[in-house]
Amino acid sequence: MFNKIKLFFVNNRNFIRIVRYILISFGFLIITWVIDYKYPDFKENLPGIFLLSSDVTSSFLSTLSGTFLTVTTFTFTTILTVLGKYSDSFTPRIVQDFIDKPNVLSLVGVYIGGFFYTVLALFMVQNIDSKTPLLCGTIAIFYAIGAMISFILFVRRVLKDIKASNVIENVYEEAHVLVEEEAKKRKESERFEKEDYLDEIKIYAYDTGFLYDIDSDDLLNNLKDIKCELVIEKKIGEYVAKGMYIAKLYTYDKLDLDEEQKKEFLSKLSSLMLINVSINDFKDYHHEITNLVEIAMMALSPGVNDPNTAIEAIRKISFLLGKLFSTKNCYVVLEENESAKIIYKGYTIKEELYNAYSQIIHYGKEDPMVSRAILNGLYLVYMASEKSVKSQIKEFMDYVYDICINSVQYDMDKEGLNIIYRDFNINRDDQSDYDAIREDD
Repeated sequence: MFNKIKLFFVNNRNFIRIVRYILISFGFLIITWVIDYKYPDFKENLPGIFLLSSDVTSSFLSTLSGTFLTVTTFTFTTILTVLGKYSDSFTPRIVQDFIDKPNVLSLVGVYIGGFFYTVLALFMVQNIDSKTPLLCGTIAIFYAIGAMISFILFVRRVLKDIKASNVIENVYEEAHVLVEEEAKKRKESERFEKEDYLDEIKIYAYDTGFLYDIDSDDLLNNLKDIKCELVIEKKIGEYVAKGMYIAKLYTYDKLDLDEEQKKEFLSKLSSLMLINVSINDFKDYHHEITNLVEIAMMALSPGVNDPNTAIEAIRKISFLLGKLFSTKNCYVVLEENESAKIIYKGYTIKEELYNAYSQIIHYGKEDPMVSRAILNGLYLVYMASEKSVKSQIKEFMDYVYDICINSVQYDMDKEGLNIIYRDFNINRDDQSDYDAIREDD
């Protein structure tokens, strides 16, 4: 039940941001009703400056309600314009990143809430003696000031995030945090000593959608009395169909369950591997790297034709992969106790490299500057990576070099690629301070 509630809030988070401020405005409305109507004597304890006459309050609320309605329309139109810019210039997948920023959809909620407050407060004002001082107009003034501050922050956000370099930097910073967390978990992860397991049980998806998250705490709680190893084979963000195999349970003790109990037990485990209609864009580093890949591809498209933006994205991707490859482990031990361990298998080194660069290579291999950026990026990945995985990176470097050298047409372009490749083959282990390049930013 908790997981269903969690997914509901995740899937409706944009709407919830707006509703939150509407509820706040209703809270202010209740306060004014209590003070202006229910307990008017309370106003005697307030300074006179905070109280307005009924006529002034009515006039101000009428003006402000129209203003809130107009600005709400303007704000929503501006947001749609920026989203169109994101979709056309960067990638449609990154649109959600802008919507999730602070001071974006929350501004719409502020103005809608302000409209409801002022309109409903007008009903209360009409039934009060014109000589009675009121608090609701004063609250509307402070609300309007807060709304203007929110609008200023929104404008600042739009002006900042409309620039391509800032968009790339924002995605990179989010990815960097997730990659460092992933690398740290991989370094700390160790498997059981190799043993012969008694049974291997497949676990299947309970629904169709994207593998969103792993409820490792509840999984461990359900496995606490069994000596076992649960290995999750599917990746976070991977699309699965109902009934598709997603994990294996290796048991080292016999399960004392009949067929019906076993089926119910496996169904419970399956339900704790959360499947959602949308990708996890909060905890999945691979999603953020994919966003950078798509920004690079969009920049290389004939309609945009901005190879320098693609080169900047390639550099960020390369640095992230270098951080990620700071260990040879491609799995994470999510939770463990004395007898049970839950393991999540990530992408291998070759899979990560191929997923990150293959599409960029396909669309940018004929541009000599983009080809050089890819080779330099792989050089950076090699220098930042753990020593035991360097051979796999070199193998991928050879593969990319062969594609790029056969795609460029002119000798001077080929010479530029050859310079990088020769330097990589001769000096790749002497070109950097290994410890310094691995330090945190």
